[in-house]
Amino acid sequence: MKHVVWITLLIALVVVNVAAELVFYFSGVYVAMFYRIVLITGITLISAVFVGALLLVRILDEEKPLSGQVSDTLGADKKKG
Repeated sequence: MKHVVWITLLIALVVVNVAAELVFYFSGVYVAMFYRIVLITGITLISAVFVGALLLVRILDEEKPLSGQVSDTLGADKKKG
C-alpha cells in the first residue's frame, strides 16, 4: 500500500502542477500554491482510502469459515454424528 500511495503522490504532484501551469498559460489565471497543495493532498488521501478498501476486500475473500465452531455450518466440514 505504501508504494501505491507514494506513486499516487508523485503523479498527483506532476499532474496538478502541469495543469496549473497550462491554466496560467492559456487563461492567465494563477492557481495559488495553497490550492495546488490541497489538490495534491486530497488526491493522495482519496487514493489511500480506495487502496485500503481494496486490500480489505481482498483479505475478506481469503477468509475461511470457522469449521466446527458454529452449529449451522453448511459444508464438508460439518461433522456427521
